[in-house]
Amino acid sequence: MRIRELTLRPFRNFAAIRLNFAADYALVFGPNGRGKSNILEAISYLSIGKSVRGAKDTQAVPHDEEFFDIQGQCTDGRHEQQLRVFYSKKEGKKAFADASALPRVSDLLGVFRTVHFSPEDVSLVLRFPAQRRRLLDILISQSSATYLRDLQRYHRVLAQRNHLLRAAKKSDRSRADPQVMEPWDAQLIELGAQLRWHRLDALEKLRAPFRRYYDRFSPADEEADIGYQGARERELDPLRDELREVLERRREQEAQVGHTLNGPHRDDLKFSLNGESAEVYASEGQLKTVLISWKLAEARYMEEQTSRQPVLLLDDVFSELDPGRTGELLNIMDEFDQVIATTPQEPDARQEARFEPINLQK
Repeated sequence: MRIRELTLRPFRNFAAIRLNFAADYALVFGPNGRGKSNILEAISYLSIGKSVRGAKDTQAVPHDEEFFDIQGQCTDGRHEQQLRVFYSKKEGKKAFADASALPRVSDLLGVFRTVHFSPEDVSLVLRFPAQRRRLLDILISQSSATYLRDLQRYHRVLAQRNHLLRAAKKSDRSRADPQVMEPWDAQLIELGAQLRWHRLDALEKLRAPFRRYYDRFSPADEEADIGYQGARERELDPLRDELREVLERRREQEAQVGHTLNGPHRDDLKFSLNGESAEVYASEGQLKTVLISWKLAEARYMEEQTSRQPVLLLDDVFSELDPGRTGELLNIMDEFDQVIATTPQEPDARQEARFEPINLQK
């Protein structure tokens, strides 16, 4: 996967800009506030159809404008494709491939794959379960159309089931009507088991590269690991049975609170260092190293699943890294087909040797 050209007319702080990525390694630099992070966010839009930051589309519309327009010339190594994401406050969001409108914006997923790192993710992702679930869902959805479809269906079923539970709560019933709930329970069990199976399978494939990358950055006496919290089983039938048993056991409690208390939407991805919770015990430097290692493992996972490397988007990745870790990261980047990074400083000698500089100061 590669992006060769990016055009924004407009997007966030850019009224209009066109960037060429002729080289496979590009370093976008310039003072803070010039829009370096916005460049990487725009590229991510072409990959997942929404802000990788979790921001609303309206927030990416520049002041005094009614829309944003992102276009990119991308390739998977065999086919060139012009991708576009357009959003306006009146028309909503649309996605295009070679000028043809896609039925759904989510159809972009899997067409052009990226992995995005940002320093702000260190606190967001590693400290909040919802952000960790989002991390995993975006990763697997870029590699599996089946997972994306099941995830979308699961959330529709979950919304309807929660509606029925809220109705039971308002009517002061001890539990929702079993006959009404049964078809929604059946769908939640089947889809929930499928999602958990895919997540557990992905984590099993991610564990080895994640630990390998962390080892390259960190002292020999530190051991990182990842785990899944929410499901005890590993195979589909036991996963279905487990979810069915929990739904039955917690029916009265769910009617009292008015929402579904168990399922993939409540599960958690856990990072640990030497057997202890990273979010509780790790330093900021360790947390950043954990997330960088995870992102590199994401890229390896996508390559394994699709036979194509994603584009690595690394926002301000060199900040607060000591020279040894910076050098190791630069060596690792050589293993990837395309890397687009940002930094607020002018490139140093080591960066100049690897990257084509793109100056946003001009």
